[in-house]
Amino acid sequence: MKGTGTALRYEPEHSLTTGNDPLAEMITGYSAAMQKVAHMVRQVALYPTTTVLLQGESGTGKDVVARAIHRLSSRAARPFVAINCAAIPETLLETELFGVEEGAFTDAKVSREGYFSRADGGTLFLDEIGAMPLPLQAKLLRFLETRSFRRVGSTREETRVDVRIISATNVDLQSAVLHRTFRDDLFYRLKVITITLPPLRERPEDIEPLTQHFLRLLSGEGEERLRISAEAMELLQRYSWPGNVRELRSALLGGQILCTGGVITPGDLPEEIRRAGESASQRLRALQQQVHLPPEGIDLPAFLGSIERTLVQEALEYCNGNQVQAAALLHISRDQLRYRISRERTAPHMSS
Repeated sequence: MKGTGTALRYEPEHSLTTGNDPLAEMITGYSAAMQKVAHMVRQVALYPTTTVLLQGESGTGKDVVARAIHRLSSRAARPFVAINCAAIPETLLETELFGVEEGAFTDAKVSREGYFSRADGGTLFLDEIGAMPLPLQAKLLRFLETRSFRRVGSTREETRVDVRIISATNVDLQSAVLHRTFRDDLFYRLKVITITLPPLRERPEDIEPLTQHFLRLLSGEGEERLRISAEAMELLQRYSWPGNVRELRSALLGGQILCTGGVITPGDLPEEIRRAGESASQRLRALQQQVHLPPEGIDLPAFLGSIERTLVQEALEYCNGNQVQAAALLHISRDQLRYRISRERTAPHMSS
């Protein structure tokens, strides 16, 4: 592990799971985006009462970042309690969070504490906060204002707890506020610090260090190191990863089960990853077959321009419109790609 100021860079040949650094679990890799995330995690960990909102697509590692914030903070010795707001029925979510008094309703046979009480002194991680129903959002807002709550069915004095709230979402809460499905006052209380985790397709330089990290984890202690062939690694780098880091780990887990000799090859990877790589290769071969010099000669500038337009379009389609990954695929900068796109849009044959 190497430190560059307050931002971290993890070299792929080093173990990322040893030592006492919780950020080793994050695998910041080489991308500037993930180094920025690492820096923000270290900074916000110093303020143990500040609420944090984690944004990012499913599978980008929001839960890992939440745990890293907790473990780097002064709350590390106290509980880290996580709850998925979308996984619990609306009728049960309130009792899970705040607890319930005996007799509060028919099935409440005994009093039970909730997640807020269990997290006292530590951190409560509210995953998929956007799924929380509006009535419960109001109660969460009250807790953030008073740091106290009542169990469901209780008439006693409110219980005070010392809990840091970290919430996470894979939906646009700003849009939810506009559509009145999420309270604006709660939104602003939750986003004191907002950390956005970029999707894996926007940081292709991190695919190899992430892969090496997961191969180490899958190998286990005392076992022969699991490896991956150069051809299989190339397929991983070509794929757009809609499931992000979680999908990468699952693909490697499947590869470990199917491979022989401790080496993951293309045939051990999921079909969609192989198919993406094969389709790209097929398009390239088809393009190569078009390259021949006819007897009448050829307009070289026009021909090269046509090939460039085709490759730019193919790269954008292959990367689902993501310019960062398309530029990396074409081995040009994002500015160079944008220039080519804008040039085509302003060309006479492209105008409406």
